[in-house]
Amino acid sequence: MIPVEIKKSGPSELTVSWDDGHTSIFGIKYVRSECRCAGCVNEITGERMLDPESIPREITVTAAEHVGRYGIRFSFSDGHTDGIYTWQRLREICPCPECRLP
Repeated sequence: MIPVEIKKSGPSELTVSWDDGHTSIFGIKYVRSECRCAGCVNEITGERMLDPESIPREITVTAAEHVGRYGIRFSFSDGHTDGIYTWQRLREICPCPECRLP
């Protein structure tokens, strides 16, 4: 699945419209907390290094950049710019009830 549109839909919200008609609405703090870069997740153990409670409640996205044809890199207002969110990963973390079903 590939996004057809990614937009900031509020000061603390991102909306992703997918090519299969699905729409994902993400809290920006949630997206930031799901970063899997080496600074946020230990590359060897897979242990999360980032404490989600340390992320400012009012965090926002200040910029976004496509990475190849497979993902996006967000710049967050807390200065974090290292994570790459693949299209697959973005869909996996969709918080809607439909996507949360086992």
